[in-house]
Amino acid sequence: MNGSALRPRVVAGAATALLITTGGPSVQIARHLGERGATASGWEGWLRLYPYGAVAIAGLIGCARWLAPIPWRRWPWPVWPVLGYVVWAMCSAAWTVSPSTTPARALTGVGIAAFGLWFGARVQPAEQIWSVAVAACVAVVASAVVVAVYPDWGTMPVRANGTMGGEWQGIFGNRNGLAPICVMGLIGLAAVVALRPSLRRGAWAGAFAALHLVVLRASGGITSLLALGLAVGTAAAVPAVWWLKRRGAPGWVVGGGLGAVVTVAATVVVVNLDSLATKVGRDPTLTGRRWIWDDMGAFIDERPWRGYGFWAFWERPDLTAATYARLEKPYGSAHNSAVEVLLGLGVVGLVLYLAVVLAAVAGVSALVWRGRSVFAWFWALLLASLIVQNLMESFVLWHSYNWILCIAATVVAFQVPLLQRASEPAAPASADDAP
Repeated sequence: MNGSALRPRVVAGAATALLITTGGPSVQIARHLGERGATASGWEGWLRLYPYGAVAIAGLIGCARWLAPIPWRRWPWPVWPVLGYVVWAMCSAAWTVSPSTTPARALTGVGIAAFGLWFGARVQPAEQIWSVAVAACVAVVASAVVVAVYPDWGTMPVRANGTMGGEWQGIFGNRNGLAPICVMGLIGLAAVVALRPSLRRGAWAGAFAALHLVVLRASGGITSLLALGLAVGTAAAVPAVWWLKRRGAPGWVVGGGLGAVVTVAATVVVVNLDSLATKVGRDPTLTGRRWIWDDMGAFIDERPWRGYGFWAFWERPDLTAATYARLEKPYGSAHNSAVEVLLGLGVVGLVLYLAVVLAAVAGVSALVWRGRSVFAWFWALLLASLIVQNLMESFVLWHSYNWILCIAATVVAFQVPLLQRASEPAAPASADDAP
């Protein structure tokens, strides 16, 4: 990091933005507002509009300060698929089925994406790690407190059929909001310790990590457990990649080998999905997700190229009534980010979305191959967990921290010369890149 120290103001600002975009603070405050909470915390209500809007504005300012001095032909190439995606989302206002929803949410999405670019390109490596760890720790500790003090708020209600209920949801609207934060926090804490190993740091980080594991288990989030498992596997794979590089293995051989392993593993999972789901304590429908995906296929066939408009489909009760009746649940999203994009923005939007995801994979892969660093190790683990989460949830919506971090991953490899090492130096900061 070229001798610059952690900037507390940047870490605090970035962590606050990530915490806001988990949605937890808005949900929790709304609970205290009683009957007013439903209106206040809706996506156009002030409890989301103001804090998310602040993140979006900060992102636009920070991204503009980063890119303005650079000729546009020399912008990092991942900026273009991100820009293409948000522009297409804005364009969908012209054909959306919900004209009152799409324009404002797409416009906010531009600033959210800009925040992701700023975070990945201009927040220094150790600051990124600390921001992720701090945001997650605050959310997990607050969730544990809510469960202990207000258990009716902090736990999932029992379903009418008695199949679920009692899982921890903490400050979030459901357990699927809490569980991924625990995984993110565990990755962040591991990287914080690796930045500067010491007995004292290991002790307090271990205590927080233990709390994260307790909360994760109590949430019952199987997707997040799988994401954590993949992150653990990645934690071992990254040093193996560095070992192979030291012994002269070509990058294309290592990358191709890892790609083949991932492809084979994914194929095995898909082919044996029914039996695997049963073994991990879930029904073969993946809690109804496979039914949801089948239903979404019929709607996508109606508007395959442009979709229904950014975030628009779920705002039309006349469109959702039939599928909600069939599945006996107002599920509110496609529960898969790729399917969600295909539904809202069509094939064109899906191509742009996949370009962003591939840019993230390429960027983190380049970061890992460039050399040994805690920063590269951290991002490899984090991106692996983010991808798993997006397979089972529509994190591309909701202006989510997950989407912010996916976008940030596209440009982390462009942090030259900040990538010399990812440790915490002692020299004072000489500049402030906070937006």
